[in-house]
Amino acid sequence: MNRNMGAKMTVGAGPGPGSDPDATPALGVAPQATPGQAQSPAAGQAQSPAAEQAQSPAPGAVPGPVQGGGRTSPSTRTWHRFHYAVGVFIVAYGVTGLVSAVVLWGDRQEEIEGYFGSGPAAGVLVFAKAVEALLVLSAVAGVVLRRDVLFVPPLAGWMAGFAMFAVLDVFKGRWGGLVEHLLYLAAFVVLLFLSYGFSAKAQLAGARREAEPGSSPVGPHGLTRTQEFALQAINRAVALTGPRPRPERRD
Repeated sequence: MNRNMGAKMTVGAGPGPGSDPDATPALGVAPQATPGQAQSPAAGQAQSPAAEQAQSPAPGAVPGPVQGGGRTSPSTRTWHRFHYAVGVFIVAYGVTGLVSAVVLWGDRQEEIEGYFGSGPAAGVLVFAKAVEALLVLSAVAGVVLRRDVLFVPPLAGWMAGFAMFAVLDVFKGRWGGLVEHLLYLAAFVVLLFLSYGFSAKAQLAGARREAEPGSSPVGPHGLTRTQEFALQAINRAVALTGPRPRPERRD
């Protein structure tokens, strides 16, 4: 009788803990997963320090595209597209002077003799053309390397040469040569200021591109006084020669 009652109690008992997902598991028995349910890691399991370091971004990293893609190299940050025109003009002028000296060597020597005499005329002419060749090479290197600072030696060199000949014209009383040399001197002064102004425009444009979004606009900080003066002169010339707005017609 006792055996029958124990069997009835066993048969009439509810489903075991493994069949009911909401049932409390028995002590010492691991819960069984229901069919079709994937086993997931423990909720409170902490990640390893190496995994957290791999997931967290670097302190100075910027999300998005590759960092530094819009920056320009320090060597070309002052190069403007109009510097090509300046460099081509300098190279063309220097090459023309060298070729004309070779073709018209006698005439150039007579011109130098009017200033220094017949003795040192040939030596002065050779020295002047050698220096002129170096200035042309500097201008060519400036165009190839996109370094506007290499335009300063040829521009300053020819300015010094024309200024020297202008002074000699005053002492020799050659007023026609004085006017010619002063015009050339003024042209190279304007060209030098244009080069400085283009450098300032390129430098400001590069600073605006590299500025962070939401920052204050970049002013003319970091520019020399010559660059600021040349930039103001260029802006005024553009404002004077640029198209003016037409007055509106009144009905």
